[in-house]
Amino acid sequence: MPKIKILSADVANKIAAGEVVERPASVVKELVENAVDAGSTNIRVEIRAGGKRLIRVSDNGIGMAREDALLALERHATSKVNRIEDLENIQTFGFRGEALASIASVSQFELLTRAADAMEGTKVNVDGGVFRSVQESGCSPGTHMSINNLFYNVPARLKFLKSDTTEVNHITNQVTWAALAHPNIQFSLTHNGRSILDVRACDTYLARARLIYGKEFAENLIEFEEELPDLQLYCLLGKPEFTKPNRDYQLSFLNQRPIRSRIINAAITEALGAMVAKDRQPVALLFLTMEPNTVDVNVHPAKIEVRFRNERMVYSGIVRIIRSAIQKAKYIPKIETPIENADEDGRGVRNIAGARPGRRMPPRQRPSPTWTGGHPNKPSGAGVQNDSTASIDDVTAAREDNVNPPDATEQPLGTTKNVQPPQQPIPGGARLTLLDFDGVELKTNLFKTYIVAEAKDKVFFIDQHVAAERVLYERFVHQLKEDGIPVQGLLLPVTLESTPQQIATFKMHGDIFKKLGFDLEDFGGNTILIRAIPSPLPTRAAAQAVTDLLDGLPEEPPSEVQLPEALDKALITLACKSAVKAGDALDTKEMLNLVRELSEAKLPFNCPHSRPIIVEMGRDELERRFHR
Repeated sequence: MPKIKILSADVANKIAAGEVVERPASVVKELVENAVDAGSTNIRVEIRAGGKRLIRVSDNGIGMAREDALLALERHATSKVNRIEDLENIQTFGFRGEALASIASVSQFELLTRAADAMEGTKVNVDGGVFRSVQESGCSPGTHMSINNLFYNVPARLKFLKSDTTEVNHITNQVTWAALAHPNIQFSLTHNGRSILDVRACDTYLARARLIYGKEFAENLIEFEEELPDLQLYCLLGKPEFTKPNRDYQLSFLNQRPIRSRIINAAITEALGAMVAKDRQPVALLFLTMEPNTVDVNVHPAKIEVRFRNERMVYSGIVRIIRSAIQKAKYIPKIETPIENADEDGRGVRNIAGARPGRRMPPRQRPSPTWTGGHPNKPSGAGVQNDSTASIDDVTAAREDNVNPPDATEQPLGTTKNVQPPQQPIPGGARLTLLDFDGVELKTNLFKTYIVAEAKDKVFFIDQHVAAERVLYERFVHQLKEDGIPVQGLLLPVTLESTPQQIATFKMHGDIFKKLGFDLEDFGGNTILIRAIPSPLPTRAAAQAVTDLLDGLPEEPPSEVQLPEALDKALITLACKSAVKAGDALDTKEMLNLVRELSEAKLPFNCPHSRPIIVEMGRDELERRFHR
């Protein structure tokens, strides 16, 4: 039987290094955090060969005396924690007292430091955890740490490091995150003598984001701040169409510490899910401030993961703050395509097709977003100036009498035809409520699809289908929470022939169909009878709606956690099938009421599928196109 024995200091340090020093970026993180704790205003990071050959971090902080420099390299030596109670009130970034000892045990380590009031500094050399020399040395105030040949004495760990490019990317992330968290500190990073990052100190997070990511990035952000009883959040949020294919630009900071948190990621997804396409991710830089005793930052050796005392409060608080900010900031995509090759008066030179001479037409661009102030739920005094009281239900009911409006017949080549004569004249001064804009007038309906409204110096195009879809979706959500979705019985049941898989899904999810307002009956074989439907749903769309719901519901019974998501997807499908369609001819009364109800929606800018509802074109854009 093997005997129990105490590990040697060398082995213990190397084991600790395995927890703290995963790769060169881990070393950079620990040393930069120490530099921040030292009160530095200038932190310089220099690396070679992806950090494998050299990592040097220099700062102009308070520095250390000789005895402190020696103690700093011992395990569990720290100036930041004295009692167990101190762990509940951690204000610094490094505090475990094992980082330097662990790093020094797997590298050739040099520490050069001097306090501001000292005449000379101290140089300490450690080779693989063994002290080699300690001597007085001249140096500038602050601390300079050099890590040479990382993992030279642990070849197994060295083999697992990636290419220089990959390791540099990880290091760049660490320095970038530190620079974002501390805009008042100047940061620089060089690799093999080439500058990668060099940002001066600035006053705000937005200014620091501009220095790191550039002008265009910063101009596509909105900033807001709100304080709750136990949480303060400052956020730089990307405009809804300024999105990325992954979460690389969703960064979270707690008390200026970069962190990873599934709670925060889930809150961002919940708050912004309806605003971005399903295959895209929003840009969000979140800076949280909380009392240290409400969060545990000591659950992971690298201190990148944290545990919140009240996870529900953090989740719901972030969701509420972000949603409130979106509702207060009016978002409408703007048609604004820059004209290239402009002449001296800025009008530009283009061929008749709109393309630059000698170049192919570029792919159709998505409209770039514009945010302006205002709150969608506080309409201005420009209300509907008629006696109309019809709602979206009236619009839907009207579709029953106009299932397939005839289109204009095809004309022979060379003849002319009207694009779409109005179904009825739009009365002059038909004013409507559109978000917070003043003096908005209804003008026409293009292609039986787009409602056109004019405001001061701009024109709005509103997609009637997705607008109605948003209105109905929010109404269904509200009704489901209150008295339930209204039901309308059918005089003659609708017969639906289904597949065996759809029949099985129907039997499994019968409760969901009842919640949605459907009365369905298994008629035997593969037949389902539809006896009642939600009141906004046209009878002609009932069979297709049920079919789409059967195909969209999960194949297995949803758990208690999954049920809300399944029900929400069903509500989106129901709203889509109940809404007016492109090609449905709306009269003035219907258009006015649809836009009025849209203006009262919580999220009037995107449909539940994340498609834009409103697009804006400025008068200046039109005049520029006509060279006025």
